[in-house]
Amino acid sequence: MTDFTSSLYLGMKHSSSELNGWQRLTTGVPAALWEATLPTQVGDRVAGMQGLEKGLTAPSTLHLYWDLFGFLVRQPVILFIDQKIYPVSRYGIEKLLLHNRSVHTFRHFDAAQVARLVKKEVTGSAIPVVVSDGWCPACGRAAPLQQYAAIVKPFNGLVIVDDTQAFGILGAAKQTRQPYGKGGGGLLPWLSLQSPSIITIVSLAKGLGVPMSVISGTKAFINAFAAHSQTRVNSSPVSQAHLQAALNAFRINRSEGDQRRAVLYRNIGLLKALLQEAGIFPQGGIFPVQTIRCRTRQQIIRLFEGLKKEHIRTVLVTPHGEQQPALSLILRSDHTTGDIRRLADGIRKQYSLLKQHHYVHDFTGNTHRAGSAENAAG
Repeated sequence: MTDFTSSLYLGMKHSSSELNGWQRLTTGVPAALWEATLPTQVGDRVAGMQGLEKGLTAPSTLHLYWDLFGFLVRQPVILFIDQKIYPVSRYGIEKLLLHNRSVHTFRHFDAAQVARLVKKEVTGSAIPVVVSDGWCPACGRAAPLQQYAAIVKPFNGLVIVDDTQAFGILGAAKQTRQPYGKGGGGLLPWLSLQSPSIITIVSLAKGLGVPMSVISGTKAFINAFAAHSQTRVNSSPVSQAHLQAALNAFRINRSEGDQRRAVLYRNIGLLKALLQEAGIFPQGGIFPVQTIRCRTRQQIIRLFEGLKKEHIRTVLVTPHGEQQPALSLILRSDHTTGDIRRLADGIRKQYSLLKQHHYVHDFTGNTHRAGSAENAAG
């Protein structure tokens, strides 16, 4: 089975033979009581890759969002949250609502609406906090973080960015020949953005293949966040296995990360070129998550099931919680050229079969029965 469902974009697997050993898996001590130097080093390394001052490790983004909203509720904040944000980013938000903090949603990546809402809702000593994903795989584009930061700056506000998707993939000094940039530090270096208003939450599980998370920002914010963290008191810290895997990921990224990113980009370009020859245009931009949409639910399910019969594993998704499913193809740097060609051939074969069943679809949203002028027009 050729797999296009794994989000280990750079093919980092961290087998036990790759990692340094450890004498005990966990300290058994909450991080708030005592923390070794290794988690501090890992957190600060992740922060440094993004151009931020300080990072703090946690077992998951869920831990961080739970603590984040518990921390923010102590301040006179007004929250502005992207309506299409990753669901985990909402966990714990009820803490703000229970304490009568205002929470407003805005259209996906719509900086103009954020500006209008902030102008209308922020008065007195209130602090605006914008919460957004950094890169949207469904849209294939980046959040307008520069605009968000400029909007909240006069109020000493914050922009909370979940940069899980871009971290490890995007980086500094992007060029036409090197659209991902270098280093894998995520969206902030890719946008050449530095701002004390920016706080990031990053899971290393995708780009670096390590299921642990880091919150990064200014030293003042991270120190205050740590002092009020509930999970650092009541939960176990990140295990030694995960920390050693993070160190291994940093080593791989330093020695061959840019090479892996270049291979990943070539794989995406090859797939797009092969599919476009058949009139199929996947969405996703330069990102490793490529999505094919059909007009009808039946068509996309036929495509998914047909590929499964060809021993090609893909993902049925509902982008942004839409009713209509779509097909996601998750590409990695360790996919071979043969893997990519096999995927493209499989999709083109299923497309041909749809034609034989008297359905025509150009994979851009226009579907009609062959021979029907009325349907062809719509």
